[in-house]
Amino acid sequence: MRNAVVLCAGLLSLMLPSVAIAQAPAPAPGQSNAWMPAGGRIFVAINGLYQPGEETIEQTASYSVYDETANASATQTVKNGGGMFDVGGGYRTNRYGIGISYTQFKSNNSASVSASIPHPLFFDRPRTTSATLDGLEHTEHVVHVQAYYFVPVAEKMDVGVFIGPSFFSVTQDFVSGLNTFTESSNFETVSIPTGAAPVKDSPVGFNIGGELTYLITPNVAGAFLLRFSRANADFEFEGATTSMNVGNVQVGAGVRLRF
Repeated sequence: MRNAVVLCAGLLSLMLPSVAIAQAPAPAPGQSNAWMPAGGRIFVAINGLYQPGEETIEQTASYSVYDETANASATQTVKNGGGMFDVGGGYRTNRYGIGISYTQFKSNNSASVSASIPHPLFFDRPRTTSATLDGLEHTEHVVHVQAYYFVPVAEKMDVGVFIGPSFFSVTQDFVSGLNTFTESSNFETVSIPTGAAPVKDSPVGFNIGGELTYLITPNVAGAFLLRFSRANADFEFEGATTSMNVGNVQVGAGVRLRF
């Protein structure tokens, strides 16, 4: 009997700490624990976004050949929209926050090239040629800085609105070789030795938008994001300036990890 009492007392001594832990209340919002050392105030954002967009680049070249004027042109339709990956993070309180995110986008495009080259033997009888140049790249790297204001709309749901500057790094391929040509030995045919020449600009723009987040667990939330960003890139190539709008409406969804 005495051994049984001792055994029961030993079992109770092992069970009581477990019961106490199980009955301990969950940490309040903003209170740190092992999984959220900053009380959920530090967050990481991962999003998949879609951005529509298309721009047209027109290039022309005129120069003197055989006492006449040669003309060449290239028209490129640039896709500066599509699917993109966005990752960032920041610090927030119940009402305010600051964040930073990075977005990258890349597309491959084609240009239609045409030229009219004077004939060396016959006046006012130009030779014409046309071609398509593929593999022209458009690349955008964007860093968005955001100031947030959060509004709770339900127990596990809030809406955050944000605004801030956006720092773009844009590289665009232009068609090179429009001011040169090659011709056949009988002078009947001509061609333009085109290539791709990258030109870069780093404009500063802005971003504004909002996101709706729903807390799935204390550490993980789902999010729906709507953002508009805009900047104007100016590309200097062969003495001409080409302007292009970069950024647009971005819509998508993702997750928020809180620590």
